[in-house]
Amino acid sequence: MKTILVFFGGLLLTACAFGQTLEEARRLTENEQYEAASAIYTSLLAKDATNTTLYYYFGENLLLDEKPDSAVLIFEKGLAVDPANLLNKIGKAKELLNRTNAAEAKNASELDPASEELKLRAQEAANDVATATALIEEAVKAAPAKSAIVYIEAADALIRYRNKNLDRAKTLLEKANTIDAKNVEIKLLFGDIYTELNNGSLAAQYYNEALDLNKTSPRAIVSKGRLYKRSTNYEGAAVEFQNAIAIDANYAPAHRELGETYFRQGKLEKAKEEYRTYLTLSRNNCNARIRYGSFLYLSKDYSGAIAEMEQVLKACDATNPQPYRIAAISYYETKDYAKATEAVNKVWKLVREDRRTSKDYEYYGKILIATGQDSLGLEYVKQGYAADPSRAELLSDIANTYFKSKKYTEAIIWFKKKIDGGKDVRSADYFTLGQAQYYENQFSDATTSFAKVNEVSPKYVSGYFWRARANAQLDSTSEAGLAKPFYEKYVELAAVDSASTVKYNAGLVEAYTYLASYQFLIAKDNAATLDYLRKKALLNLDPEELKRVQLNIKQLDGSK
Repeated sequence: MKTILVFFGGLLLTACAFGQTLEEARRLTENEQYEAASAIYTSLLAKDATNTTLYYYFGENLLLDEKPDSAVLIFEKGLAVDPANLLNKIGKAKELLNRTNAAEAKNASELDPASEELKLRAQEAANDVATATALIEEAVKAAPAKSAIVYIEAADALIRYRNKNLDRAKTLLEKANTIDAKNVEIKLLFGDIYTELNNGSLAAQYYNEALDLNKTSPRAIVSKGRLYKRSTNYEGAAVEFQNAIAIDANYAPAHRELGETYFRQGKLEKAKEEYRTYLTLSRNNCNARIRYGSFLYLSKDYSGAIAEMEQVLKACDATNPQPYRIAAISYYETKDYAKATEAVNKVWKLVREDRRTSKDYEYYGKILIATGQDSLGLEYVKQGYAADPSRAELLSDIANTYFKSKKYTEAIIWFKKKIDGGKDVRSADYFTLGQAQYYENQFSDATTSFAKVNEVSPKYVSGYFWRARANAQLDSTSEAGLAKPFYEKYVELAAVDSASTVKYNAGLVEAYTYLASYQFLIAKDNAATLDYLRKKALLNLDPEELKRVQLNIKQLDGSK
């Protein structure tokens, strides 16, 4: 085997010193067999507790296995052996960079400057990034002139984890490339940078360069597939993942990615088949089973997700919050609020505040709302939005909760906040905003909102009905006939629906009443009035109303 010289903190090591065992552990990590890799690292360190490089790769394996606290302990043990060790400094930086997203925390604090909690969260996140940056720069400054590994790992820290710095990562990779221009990892990381920058052409170019250096690299092919998947070219992505599997049928990430791609294509059975293969290849480890549980709940197989997480919680680390997260969401979606509450409370106990996610807050809030604690629940959903302001759908959730509680003023504020943000705005947002404005007697604003519904969803029948209602309030005497064209459009669209006499009965009663009154009192057209009254008489009316309509019909018939 070729000996590769690597310098770490002044210590000269050779890859051949570890034999195949270290390589096997790293292959297991790449293949997402984290528990098996951890077992090998533990065995290796039992034989050689002074090997600082083992601590770094072990810690990174734990980070990828979503065990950050354990990873930090391992990195610190490596630094205790050699305080000058460069890789373990980068390892600690990786963990710090993967905590709270500093940019999102800053945005959340700026959106609610009165919140001391959000201000503290933003400051802690900024401090974590500053500390991580200092550790990386310290390692880079001390990097040996003829070794690329420190630059590569420092760049990886700035690309892979939550708080990214792609410009600095690019500079570090350029330096690494001057040292080792034929290093596959460098090409892959360059590709990852341009993937993050949504520059598909350059990303593909670097992934292809990696393949030129190693034509049988399944990781390079899977990286190309992820690039296609990111751009929603699912057919192209599936081909790449299938190509990776053709080269190495045991490469677990390719099966997982293919499963997720099939899911996005609506091929659920194929997706489940690939995920089951992924579970087998990843040795059914806990992390893989948790990923499978995530896939099940995303595909709305909530019962399956619950069953999987129950097994995980029996067999795996009970301090891992992820199974409880999946269980909480799945129990909520199946309306088992007692078990959802139990699961989400477990998440809250296990996860430090600085590591709680937007979804943690969201579902804690939603479960509280579902159990009748609307006010408190809304505060948590708001924190979920503050933790990730890119999640515009939470604004709709907040506004709709206020609407259902008949707090229309608050609903209007939150709907407008979403609409003003301009992200993922749907006709349903305009529709419920219009209803809230209507109930608050803001009829002019309501007509504007319902007009937007008609524009975005021209076949949405109820949009015309409520637009007619709002206009009827603005034109209380019907002199201007402001409601007339919208009641007419409502009647036209309702008639197309074969279930109109049942589904739209109440709306049609109101529409025919208005139109008959308008024709009789304003247009003075008895024939048109009679036509609308006869149509109204065919609807499901209460007996007294039916008598009145029939009397009016007889009176108009007799006037001919």
